[in-house]
Amino acid sequence: MTRRAEILDIAVDILVERGYRDTTMLEVAQRASASKETLYTWFRDKLGLFEAVVRRNAARTRMTVKEYRDSEVPVESVLTDFGRTLAAARLDEKAVAIDRAAISEARSGPSLGECVAELDRGSTLRIFSGYLERCQTSGVLRIDDVHDAAETFLALLLGDAHTRRLLGVIETPSEADIENKARRAVRKFLRLYGVRRHPPA
Repeated sequence: MTRRAEILDIAVDILVERGYRDTTMLEVAQRASASKETLYTWFRDKLGLFEAVVRRNAARTRMTVKEYRDSEVPVESVLTDFGRTLAAARLDEKAVAIDRAAISEARSGPSLGECVAELDRGSTLRIFSGYLERCQTSGVLRIDDVHDAAETFLALLLGDAHTRRLLGVIETPSEADIENKARRAVRKFLRLYGVRRHPPA
């Protein structure tokens, strides 16, 4: 793990414990045994620090789709892997803490929320839509609007679980729960968008 990644992890741990308002660059620096000057040089300010966390989290999710974008792996396997990765990322305690922070700062400082919306959800959806478009072009799926289809997959995958996690009324799902969510979403998605079964040559 790089020094930068270690500091990001520590920042999120403090965020989970204290919330965004009570998380300070000084405490992050102290717990990471780093200087405040280093943190300000690398991240600019607290907002920049958590924007870096959001970028890192989003990149991990997007990489799941990028790995398969030009491969011949069956669409069901790709969707299941993506669904598993995305559900785990969106419902994890640390990701939920960042989303809560973005909501709490929405009026006084919307920049964090805009970052989450664009870098996390927005960019992930664009890459996923690109994969679905390739599937549509190659005749693997029947899709009229790939962006709408991508939104549908997210809805099937997460339902109201993300909202309930934000409200704190359900715990972080287990690996088995995540697996079930992913497989259930994929089954429903493929029924909606009709995988075309090609007869054997």
